[in-house]
Amino acid sequence: MTPPLGTGRDIGPDAGPDAGPDAGPDGVRPGRGTGLAARVRAWAPGLTSAAASVLVTVAFLAMARFGGFDSFGMFLVLQAVGVILGIPMLWGVHVNASRALAAGTGAGVVVGTSLAVVGAACLLISAASLAVLAVIPVPGADLFRYAAALGASGALMSLAESLLRIRGRQSLASGLRLACAVGFVLAVAWVLATGHADAGVYAALVTGSNTVCAGLMLLGLRGTSPLRRDAALARTLVREGRTYSAGQSLLILLFGFDTILLMQAAGPAAVAIYALYIGSCRRVIGVLFTDSLASLLIASLSRHGAAPGGSSTGGRAALRYGPRLLGLAAGGAAVLIVISLAAAGALPHLVPAWVVLAAAGCAAHALVVVLFCVITVQPALGLARIRRGLTLAFLPGLGLQATGAALGGLPGTIAAFAALNIVLAAWFLLVIRRATPGDPPSQNDATPVGAATPRRNGS
Repeated sequence: MTPPLGTGRDIGPDAGPDAGPDAGPDGVRPGRGTGLAARVRAWAPGLTSAAASVLVTVAFLAMARFGGFDSFGMFLVLQAVGVILGIPMLWGVHVNASRALAAGTGAGVVVGTSLAVVGAACLLISAASLAVLAVIPVPGADLFRYAAALGASGALMSLAESLLRIRGRQSLASGLRLACAVGFVLAVAWVLATGHADAGVYAALVTGSNTVCAGLMLLGLRGTSPLRRDAALARTLVREGRTYSAGQSLLILLFGFDTILLMQAAGPAAVAIYALYIGSCRRVIGVLFTDSLASLLIASLSRHGAAPGGSSTGGRAALRYGPRLLGLAAGGAAVLIVISLAAAGALPHLVPAWVVLAAAGCAAHALVVVLFCVITVQPALGLARIRRGLTLAFLPGLGLQATGAALGGLPGTIAAFAALNIVLAAWFLLVIRRATPGDPPSQNDATPVGAATPRRNGS
């Protein structure tokens, strides 16, 4: 659904006590004899996922430029509703499945049970949403039926990709994502060339792309032991999914209503311009942060979080790398915004102050999602405090966005998005700092995330 920089150091799924400061995203430390080829192999999955995200972004920009802002804006609203529906569909199973594998549960049991739980949730939520549309008159109800399909296909793809990456098939997962992105771009080009541009058609293309990609990724797991379901594991996934989904749902809902609120206040064209400022950055930076980096963090921290000092090490790494990533992401986001506006033929809407606000907000949002993954996998870093805080901040946050959209339209929504994410990023870092003994590691401290941190005198 959300086709997601980090250094990638010391956080690979195989990173352990031997993974040093030069380890790549797969936990491989290139030695003197390995040279450039080893570095390319280490970083290829992340770069491939980034290329796939760029292609999807190009397709979206083409929709805006050649299909019209109104159709594109309405499609984005459908996608936002699909993301919201996808929360209970996925139910955090992709995170808890990694924990089950790390605990030694058989791969065939984990994969089979995870698919059964998510599949059942998709059917139940889809049926419930369609029943609501049948009972309650909603303008454009025919279009909103696509939202359930978007949510289900996105949940299945997220699960399939996570399972594949957890099994160590990073390159295959990224390669399939790239192949599906190429197919999606070609399909969008055909739709635009034949004059069939429409929000419903766009939603059908995304649903089809997600479904095909999920199917191919599941085929990539065929080497796994025979799939079978386990009732006890299913109950565990459902029970523990509440922990992840409660916090994740608050985050996604908090930032899932922005386009819906802006749609009500200013119409679909404003939503399209908002997507050029915010959506493109979240997609490109998101695949690097929340897809690639967060997936690696989940795999690595799930494996090593139980080790002595594991949560302390994760917190120290977050404090070390988090602030650095903000500056890098903000600079890249500003460039992406200008490129997106130019590519979509929307340069008349270029306002420097809006670019600064959007870049700061997107960078902070990426950091928020990554830090939430770290805290979720290592609850000792302050998960309970984060959940309580998000619960208290949820309604005020929605109120701020609604006020920004109603009073300020497009710039008001951008400002609200930036303010919320900057506050959340600063707060997450503060919570982790309070839960982490000692100071953040220095520049020369190369202790990997997955390894236990030796205690220093006085710590």
